[in-house]
Order: sequence, then structure tokens, then C-alpha cells
Amino acid sequence: MEKNRMHVTIIDDNKDLLEVLSSSLADQFTIESFTEPDKGLDFIRNNHTDAILLDLHIPGKDGFQVYEEVKRAKQNLPVLFLTGDSDMGARVKGLEIGADDFLLKPVQTEELVARIRNRIALSKRNLQNNKVIKFKDLVIDLDGHQVILNNQAVRLTPKEYQLLLVLSQNPNRVIHKDDLIHMLWKDVHVEVNNLDTHFSNLRRKLKPFSTHIKTLKNLGYVLRI
Repeated sequence: MEKNRMHVTIIDDNKDLLEVLSSSLADQFTIESFTEPDKGLDFIRNNHTDAILLDLHIPGKDGFQVYEEVKRAKQNLPVLFLTGDSDMGARVKGLEIGADDFLLKPVQTEELVARIRNRIALSKRNLQNNKVIKFKDLVIDLDGHQVILNNQAVRLTPKEYQLLLVLSQNPNRVIHKDDLIHMLWKDVHVEVNNLDTHFSNLRRKLKPFSTHIKTLKNLGYVLRI
């Protein structure tokens, strides 16, 4: 995945339409596409993506079921439904359960790109406005700059807290070591070994949750949720 380029995952059982969508959006986004919803869900659970285009009518598992599984895995991930069915009932149901958008096929590429960008931007603003971040037994109090694990406060250094915050605000996204150093130390020269030491200390303090913090050799770190 290209750094700093938004990523969109498309799930649609129509291979021809999937190719058209992927091709039309490829200039604006990094695209991952799936005709099988279970494979798409597996990818979403284990990788970073910024938004999902989801076909409503998928054989074996309808779009509403897929939507619910996506939201259980990543609550704040924008999901935009696509459908060739003009039935108002389905569109109303999709919006009622919380879908971020509901688009009738065919949709113009310019409109689709604008809607995807809008929903991603809104999702990021909502995440920034959240006062608390929760992952299983880990709670990060953004106002109090406090970390709680298994109902017990964890004492972190300022740098350890900042590292955890960057990862928690970008779950399942690999953050490169050079980027982390620039974020935390800006113009100060810091060796990669120094960064690794901070992560080692962070992992020790966050056991057993720290098993979710993964190192990708020669790349960086990622919080796998």
C-alpha cells in the first residue's frame, strides 16, 4: 500500500462490475477488491483500510450481514452500500442500521470519489473528537492522558504514551519507524534503537495486551486488533 494514500476495499460478487469499480477508482485510491465476502472480511479484520464499498445483494451472505460483521471488527470504519435495486425499503433499512451512504448503481465516478472522501474525512474527525479509545481491556483516556489496563492504571512515560496513541488511532495500519521518529521527535536526531527501546518498555508495561503490538521487520510497528 502506498504511504499517505487512502485505501478502499470493495466487496461485490459481480466480477465485471468489480473490475470497472476498481479501475475507475484506482487513480484516486489504493484498491483491494473481493468477490467473496468472507475473504473481504478476513482482509478487513487484519489490514488497514479507510473505507468499504459494499454490494447489498451478495449470494450466501447479504450486505447487511457483512455490514454488521465489519462494524463488530472496526466500529468507526465507513461503509458505503452499492445496489442496483431501487427498492426504497432496502435503502431505508441500510441507513437506519447506520450505513454511511447508500448509492444506486450506476454511479458516476466523480460522485463516488467525492462521497468516499467525504465519509473518510468525517470518520477521522469523529475519531479525533472521541475522548476515550477502547480496545478490549485497554482504555486510553485522551483528556486525562491516562492508560487503564484490566481496570488498573498503567504508568507510561510521555513518549510511551505518544507511541501507544499513534498506534491506537491507526489500528491495523503499519506505521513506519522513520515516520514514528519524525512524529515524536521531529527535528531531533534519534536512532532507531532508541525507538525500539521505547516499544520494548511499552510492551512490558502493557502485558498481556502487548501481544497485539507487532513488529514488522525493516518496516515498523502495527497494532493488530
